[in-house]
Amino acid sequence: MTDSAWRVFYSYSQQDAPLRKELAKFLAPLTFQNKIVEWYDRDIAPGADWDAEISFHLESANLILLLVTADFLASKYCFGVEIERAMARKKLGDVEVVPILLRDCLWDESRFSALQMIPRDARNAKPVMSWSSADEAFKAVASEIKAIVSAGPPPDKVASSGETRLLAPSLELVREQVQSYARLYEITRQRMPGSPERTARMEQIFDKMRSIATASYPLLDELVQSPSPGDRLAAVAILQVCASERFLSFLVKLVGSEKPFVSYHAIRAMHFAASSSDPKAYPQISEALREAEKALDSASAGFDTDRRKVLRTAKEELERNIEALSLPSRYD
Repeated sequence: MTDSAWRVFYSYSQQDAPLRKELAKFLAPLTFQNKIVEWYDRDIAPGADWDAEISFHLESANLILLLVTADFLASKYCFGVEIERAMARKKLGDVEVVPILLRDCLWDESRFSALQMIPRDARNAKPVMSWSSADEAFKAVASEIKAIVSAGPPPDKVASSGETRLLAPSLELVREQVQSYARLYEITRQRMPGSPERTARMEQIFDKMRSIATASYPLLDELVQSPSPGDRLAAVAILQVCASERFLSFLVKLVGSEKPFVSYHAIRAMHFAASSSDPKAYPQISEALREAEKALDSASAGFDTDRRKVLRTAKEELERNIEALSLPSRYD
């Protein structure tokens, strides 16, 4: 790949894989000329973290192609994650997003309805499968993409030093990213059967929430009050990075009312508070830990569950911190 090649990301439904493959044939000359380098999910190696791979290529793409059909609009992952991130990056001006209408559907009700759809008959979008010749339709799409990638180099994401430029996201963009992760968590929790695989998947999503905790801290009150389990989990992620005694009662409530995954991370947030808060907050934290223990008792959580273990560790650490404050200094 040359530095001037456009990195193309296909966002599409698996039901439309044959049409994606057909489009790739028409874009092949651009690939051979090193004008574009394509990526789609079938390029993920066996055993690789598919979510991490998709996220990496979605973030590094210069051109995102949305292959629009009813199946695409019905895909929770495409519509809830890939489109959200594509549109957020487009707002920053560092990616081109092109929707390609393959089959007729209610695309005008989507978040990307303001974007110019291709292929177009005169000025209006016309689905590829509605053309008298699919070859003519795909050629029209390929010509539009050729014009984009031939007009100049990809959107500049590189600073003069050669390092990736970090753009400070607006709060609205951060909110959109938090909502994407929250929806992905809820979909995973609802659709995957209880298993170690589901837990591992939810941990991956939680880690992503925690990675943007500092940026999303201004949203904390909003997330705490949300009826959405995903939003509340995002609030917990923030509190595992930024301790605040103001939200101890919120964490205690989650311990007793939420599913074990959220309850466990709420206790971990309390553990973080016990280890990093101002000593003035120790009495509040101590009381919150006692209330959390009562909540676990009411929930009939076993003695040796992970939640119990983290709670005991938090209490022991807080006791050590309190004891250390009462010990005389050797300088007294």
